[in-house]
Amino acid sequence: MNTECANLLSFLSGELGEKEKKAFAEHLIQCSECTREYEQMTEAWDSLKWDFEEKEPSSSLKSEVMNFVFETDDEVPVRREKKWSGFFFKQFTPVTSGLLLAVLVLVFVLLYSNIQLKKELAAINLPMEVKTSLSLQPANKTGVNMKTDGAAYILQQGEERRLIVQIQNLPSLQDSEVYQVWLLKDGKRRNAGTFKPDEAGTGSLTYKLSIDDKFNQIGITKEPDSNSTKPRGEKIVGSS
Repeated sequence: MNTECANLLSFLSGELGEKEKKAFAEHLIQCSECTREYEQMTEAWDSLKWDFEEKEPSSSLKSEVMNFVFETDDEVPVRREKKWSGFFFKQFTPVTSGLLLAVLVLVFVLLYSNIQLKKELAAINLPMEVKTSLSLQPANKTGVNMKTDGAAYILQQGEERRLIVQIQNLPSLQDSEVYQVWLLKDGKRRNAGTFKPDEAGTGSLTYKLSIDDKFNQIGITKEPDSNSTKPRGEKIVGSS
């Protein structure tokens, strides 16, 4: 949804300033979706005054309203709902009631969409911070993997955290083999996912961290497949 589209409800209710109102009017000419919704809402609202049937308030209306206001809290909620629905349909014709209900639903949907859009835009505008960086060194500095190294970063945007792992000079894999990332804390390991390197031996992994994902070390092993619940293969690199 275009951010300008979110101002449709404010435009209809007259909440926009002169500058914003003029900008939205220009947008309305170019946006077919807003034009369609604007026409539908305007048509529904205008039809209410033609379908409204004036009635003389009944002598019991005041007492019914006051009795509802001063009802005790232990009255069954369903009974209250029936009273209000009955009162509502007494005051409006079925057509008017249907149109008014449709307008209320549409207003609710537009408000919800506007709130969700604002949340998404706010998340996009939040700065991305590098909270932690870890150097990954080869587990065996005298073997064939001595050149394998890399780094891991914890990035935070708002309340969301992600782990980024980048490794280079990884040995090639065979068949179903994968590299698996483990998060370690107090001797306990948590699986953070698997990856395969490209032809140049460069591999990377992005893992969304939950609140429970707390660790102080990272290890990467070479596994026979992606079904390992604990390390079965050789450790290739890790943090110190």
